Order: sequence, then C-alpha cells, then structure tokens
Amino acid sequence: MEEIKSLKELYLLLKPAFMVKRRLLKYSYCSYVLDKDIWEYLSIEKWKKKNNLTISEMVDDIINLDNIKIHMYLCNKK
Repeated sequence: MEEIKSLKELYLLLKPAFMVKRRLLKYSYCSYVLDKDIWEYLSIEKWKKKNNLTISEMVDDIINLDNIKIHMYLCNKK
C-alpha cells in the first residue's frame, strides 16, 4: 500500500469506518457524535500511545469504540 502523506489523507481514508460507527451510535442514542469527535478521542486516548498503527487496527478501533467512553469524553469536554 502507498504511504499516507498527511493526517487529512488518513482521515479521509478512515471516513467509511466513521460512517459505520455513526450508524451504530444511532442505535444507542448517541447520534450527536461526529466523525471529528471519534477521531479526536481515539487520537488522544489510544493512537498517540501506539507505534506503527495499521489502517486495519484504526478501523477496528473506530468500529469497536465503546459508546459510553465517547459519550463520557464529550460530556467532560464541555
């Protein structure tokens, strides 16, 4: 696979995973969560602590993100 050159490029590559997660969040009444919220939470809480992350690991993190954790993160942020 070709090397990803920017965070924007990575974000756009992960966009389909964000869309799936947002659909899943609707069923738990967290429809207010945005792609950027998921990106920010995982960037701070998980991805910055890891090296050599793969796209598949990032997609897995997005899809399997605990809905309560993202909800609590957003509540504490406000």
